[in-house]
Amino acid sequence: MVLWIVKSKKVWLFSGVLFVLGIPFLNRFIQFSGENNPQDTDIKLMSFNARVFNYYNWHTDTTLHTKIVDFIDQEHPNIIAIQEFYRKESNSFDFYKYKKIIYKNAKDNIGQAILSDYPIIHSGSLNFPHTKNNGIFADILIEKDTLRLYSLHFESFHINPEEQELSQEGSKRLLLNLGKRFALQQSQVELLEAHYKACPYKIILCGDFNNTAFSYLYRRIKSGGLQDSFVVCGKGFGQTFNFSYFPLRIDYIFTDPVLQLSSFKTFSDIKYSDHYPILATFRFAE
Repeated sequence: MVLWIVKSKKVWLFSGVLFVLGIPFLNRFIQFSGENNPQDTDIKLMSFNARVFNYYNWHTDTTLHTKIVDFIDQEHPNIIAIQEFYRKESNSFDFYKYKKIIYKNAKDNIGQAILSDYPIIHSGSLNFPHTKNNGIFADILIEKDTLRLYSLHFESFHINPEEQELSQEGSKRLLLNLGKRFALQQSQVELLEAHYKACPYKIILCGDFNNTAFSYLYRRIKSGGLQDSFVVCGKGFGQTFNFSYFPLRIDYIFTDPVLQLSSFKTFSDIKYSDHYPILATFRFAE
């Protein structure tokens, strides 16, 4: 018992030190007074990892795919990026005039979609190597301005805490897996960075980044001067992933600094996936 108490005190002390050291970065996960002043003419952009619309029955609710479509129709953001889009839903979004759905390989059933009220004048794929994950982009004409939107699904770590072995052998496998996934994420963000730096338009990056706001991936993207829409306009906890053990923010909308953000929302009540939809509104600076 005494040993347990001593260990517990050490754990709490260590946790306390980490908390104090992390205070300068808390705004990446918790916001107390975000700027929210949306106007009716602002552009609404949503990002959502739809978890394949439940076509692999991760949830017992067999109507989830319909609920996802109805939710998007009801909210009707002007532009939406959907990660883990399922091919059979291709005809479910006729309420958007412009659609670009890209699969990494012709026979794939899972890809990404960008749906828009505005014309899509060009689109393409980043083709992340050595993985099923990917990034896509679309150049969208909004009145006289052209905006490039990237929908991103960075490498997943494929960790299930409930199944993860705690043995020494299991721990070694975990570390090897983490090292491999970190390396893939690094190469993916470098590929993305080279691509958008050659873009002549204003850019927005959004999607499932599969990493936290304290990661190398996040810091690399922020170092390019982009705005984290949650940090600018969010309120409360930034959790975007429904994880039992602790809250995680791994879905983001980053905007070009010349775009004026006016609001941000996480739909934490929409549990149609393991991710929550996120929505940012913005306007072109006058």
